[in-house]
Amino acid sequence: MGKHERESIEEAEKIIVKLLNNESLSKSDLKNHWLEHTRSIAKKIKKDFSDITSVRHLGNDYATIGDISFMYYGQEIIVEAKMSDKKSGRGTKANISQNALTENKLFGGGVDSWSEFRNKKRHDLWVMKYLDEFKEYPENLPQDKENKARYLRKFKKKNKKAAEILNEIQKRDRREKEEYLLYLSKQKQIPENIRRFLSLIILGIHKKEKISALIRSDDFIFKAQKLILYYGNLSDKKIIVSSEDVGSSLKKILSKFKYFKINFSPDVTCCKLVGVDSKGNNVTLLQIVLHWKNIAQGIKTPCLNIFD
Repeated sequence: MGKHERESIEEAEKIIVKLLNNESLSKSDLKNHWLEHTRSIAKKIKKDFSDITSVRHLGNDYATIGDISFMYYGQEIIVEAKMSDKKSGRGTKANISQNALTENKLFGGGVDSWSEFRNKKRHDLWVMKYLDEFKEYPENLPQDKENKARYLRKFKKKNKKAAEILNEIQKRDRREKEEYLLYLSKQKQIPENIRRFLSLIILGIHKKEKISALIRSDDFIFKAQKLILYYGNLSDKKIIVSSEDVGSSLKKILSKFKYFKINFSPDVTCCKLVGVDSKGNNVTLLQIVLHWKNIAQGIKTPCLNIFD
């Protein structure tokens, strides 16, 4: 999301506050791209909570949960508004920073991040050696691994050598991922930070800066249990608003388990975040997959894909 779009969204949140407070909108408000979304979301909130007071905008710094706060019969409710011009804006569970497990101290001590581990394995060097086995690149092709891999991907159905190289990179990259997860499995885990990380993912908080700021907060989970998400999506030229009480969902999960940990299995490129109940049973809550988003596995944009 660009700077101007973020500013437009923040102004839209403030418009919702005005509408909930029955205040007049300015000329600038009436020109906001998300105006109809704000009207529909405000209408839905008023329907869900018929008598609210003390409505205020919470700001948009990274350490803040939600966008809007109000009181409802003595209880604070926190709302986050998500607006989209698409029919559905919820998307996948999460796609987050490649080093999120270590940057956010889910493991104790000086644990190597995935990127640090790859550097020690000289990942980019061995990938380039494989790519350079192909001798038919165009002379004007940039010589970085991304462009070479993209070229091979384009012709892999017609060129056996191109397909073999990409396949070998994928296989070696898979082994490297498995080695990293084996390394992580031997590290000391920090259950409280795993609990906080799980909470953030459940709440739909995926941005690196936001996760880093909140996971260090001692009171965000208390606030988070008051959070309701309102989605405004465009469908057939109409704004469709739905809501999700993620705060209550989080509260149920946290109360169900004694603690949380990450389980590892051999020969796979994922690990599982599990809850451990009072009887010692492990219940899988999230699956975390080491992944490359672009071109091919091992080539560009490493990340963590997270699934229920």
